[in-house]
Amino acid sequence: MAQITKIAQFSLKGRLGVITKPKGFSGRVAWQHQSEKDNIDVFSPLGGKVANIVKTPDQVILTDNKEKNTKAQDVETLTEDSLGFRLPLSGLSNWALGKPHDRGLVNAVTWDANGRINTLKQNGWDIEYADYADNDGYFLPRKIILKNEKMTLKLIVEKWSNL
Repeated sequence: MAQITKIAQFSLKGRLGVITKPKGFSGRVAWQHQSEKDNIDVFSPLGGKVANIVKTPDQVILTDNKEKNTKAQDVETLTEDSLGFRLPLSGLSNWALGKPHDRGLVNAVTWDANGRINTLKQNGWDIEYADYADNDGYFLPRKIILKNEKMTLKLIVEKWSNL
């Protein structure tokens, strides 16, 4: 945990699955995270870009595949209105690394024998870490499952970089 706490930026590529009622989504994701900015490309299963999401401290802009820009103050509202699901980006950059979000109460956490999080309950989400992999000396999550009362989000990280 002490080692991954030092990670301030990363890039990842992987697969994203979202199950909501009545909609669902699956596709690919490319995400560049920096301390003050996130840039996320979301792709369809066939590889076409569905959206680009850019989050800064001041705003969030979603550009769809027709180059239409939609702005909002928070990514959760923006993605729900535009994509049909609330992407929990405010906590996801920490959760993706296998650590609790620095804002919000941790309701419960379980650890594996190597000191990595198995399950985490925080900010209304039940988060399960199904697999970890070695990435340049960092053991980072490979499969993350987030659930709340409205949706299930699965993130499978195929490649970590820029750690």
